[in-house]
Amino acid sequence: MATPDLRHPDQAAAEPPLPAAKAPGQKAPGRALPRESLVAGVKAAVGIIGLFVVWELLVLVIDPADYLFVGPLSAFAELIERPGYFAENTFVTLQEALAGFALGTALGVLCGAALHYSATARSFLYPALIAIDTIPKVALAPLFIVWFGFGFESKAFVAMAIAFFPLVINTYDGLSSVPHELQELARINRASPWKKMVKIDFIYAIPSIFSGAKISISLAVGGAVVGEFIAGSKGLGYVILLANSQVDLPSMFAAFIVLAAIALTLFFLVDYAGRKLAPWKNHAK
Repeated sequence: MATPDLRHPDQAAAEPPLPAAKAPGQKAPGRALPRESLVAGVKAAVGIIGLFVVWELLVLVIDPADYLFVGPLSAFAELIERPGYFAENTFVTLQEALAGFALGTALGVLCGAALHYSATARSFLYPALIAIDTIPKVALAPLFIVWFGFGFESKAFVAMAIAFFPLVINTYDGLSSVPHELQELARINRASPWKKMVKIDFIYAIPSIFSGAKISISLAVGGAVVGEFIAGSKGLGYVILLANSQVDLPSMFAAFIVLAAIALTLFFLVDYAGRKLAPWKNHAK
């Protein structure tokens, strides 16, 4: 039998309602989950360490010549022996990748929005973008070098060209998937096109945009290396080319490991930013 509420009506109305009971195993919305994040981080670390262990065991079992294949211990020994050399070249590649990613993100989001909001742009621009994307970016690198020279700019533009397309597609898909109910709500409230775009369309599209950004950030690192392959005098791409010419596999694999670490770190940073900007996406699962 329910207990009657003996409070005065005004007193009961003034007091905030008690929080609803939480079902067993239900996550509290809006709160960080440090234990789950820690467990996920430990699992990722164990997976990476396991990969290195399998790699080293494979080298020990096969015992190939040093000019054919080396293990991670040789690569890490090279990193420890020449930390300044790898740090200097890593910084160059990181700058080029971040600049290309920033340019690719800005242009990709703008083009994706243009495809969504303009039927004319969609008719003319979308087929052209598809055609450009089918061109291997290695083939575009010499063109950027002709336009921008052998310096930082040409590598950044190669990275931009590779990082650009995923953001165009994901921005367009995210803006196109806004529910009809939200569009109707904006119409009922007489929201201007600008307010609708800023307060509804792009807010709803944030998870999709960041999904494209997670792909693009790794591609931008690869794009910077491609530019260094074509015309580089420094950077991790240049380190790989130099090691290849000298048959120095420890240096080559050390550069591979650093590139993987850069791409993985940037991927998780973009993923973290996406979770912070779209927290509702995490609790919709």
